[in-house]
Parts: sequence; structure tokens; C-alpha cells
Amino acid sequence: MYVRLRYREDALRVVLYDAHPHHTHPRLAAACDARRRSTLRLPACVVRACGGDWGFGDAREPGGGTRTWAVLPREGTRAYLVGGHAKE
Repeated sequence: MYVRLRYREDALRVVLYDAHPHHTHPRLAAACDARRRSTLRLPACVVRACGGDWGFGDAREPGGGTRTWAVLPREGTRAYLVGGHAKE
């Protein structure tokens, strides 16, 4: 597993790479994607509440695997924290 954090263009960009390859069988691929979305439900809600974006797909790096990413804009994150959402 590899994690990259980068602050660029007034947003925190988080990228996670893992060695889990995309399944070639459509039913297995759909089940794996559904499981990944379910696991990421809470972080996805926080990212959306901050006005950010997230997703996952095949890694572009050699060796394949899965790339999951999130973008957290500075102002949206500040508003989220000041609004008390982080305490809930």
C-alpha cells in the first residue's frame, strides 16, 4: 500500500494505491466495486460535505492495482470544521 498527500491549488489531494487488481469477471468486478464504495461511505460523505471529490479505479502505475483518491478544498474543509460537523 502506498499513500501520497499533496497540497496543491488550495486543496489537499490524497491518493492511495494498493495491489488489488481490477477483476476481469464482470460480476466479481461489480461486487468488489460495491464493497469498496461501502467501505468508503463515511469518508465520501466528509469529502462531499467539504465540496471535494473522490473516486477509485485502476492504478496507472506499473504493477497495476487500485488507485483511490480524494480532493479536499481548503475553504470547504475549513467551513466543515467551523460548522461543527467534525464533532458529530
